Amino acid sequence: MKREFLKELGLADDVIDKIMVEHGKSVENHKTEMKNKEIELATAQQTIQQLQDTVRKYDGVDVQKLKDEVAAWEKKYNEDLGRLKLESAMETALMSARAKNTKAVKALLNMEQIRLDGEKLLGLDEQLTELKKNEPYLFEDTRPGPTLNSGLGHGNPLESGSLDKFLSAAASAAGITRNPNNTTNGKEQ
Repeated sequence: MKREFLKELGLADDVIDKIMVEHGKSVENHKTEMKNKEIELATAQQTIQQLQDTVRKYDGVDVQKLKDEVAAWEKKYNEDLGRLKLESAMETALMSARAKNTKAVKALLNMEQIRLDGEKLLGLDEQLTELKKNEPYLFEDTRPGPTLNSGLGHGNPLESGSLDKFLSAAASAAGITRNPNNTTNGKEQ
């Protein structure tokens, strides 16, 4: 708004001054609003540009193909994990069954009949029983070993609490005679 326009309307100078001050405030408010809107617009344009750049990175990418690949990798991971769990459980079970060579025993097992259900191996016990019966050399003998008996009465000379009996027996076996005065072959101990 121009001052001359207001003078032509016949307004007094002090009224024109007040109008011009208010008009100046209004113009400044509009300028501030305009700057804020320009900043918002610049930010929005920058965001749009970033989004367009991101979309361009994936331009030509087959999303369904990516989903299929992820599903295939997940399936392979789960199968590998299941196989590792089965092998670990098998190794533990064969060692518990006292297999001498777990690799040799595994080679004779029908692995298609063995599966892992939680922590329990299904189909293994029957095959191990059969293998122990037909191929006993693959497993350690769990029967107690033979005991030898010379027919002589062997006792613990220290059981009675007398160390002298033991020393006397040892000295006698070595051909050393001991007398009650605590001397051996005439020498004082």
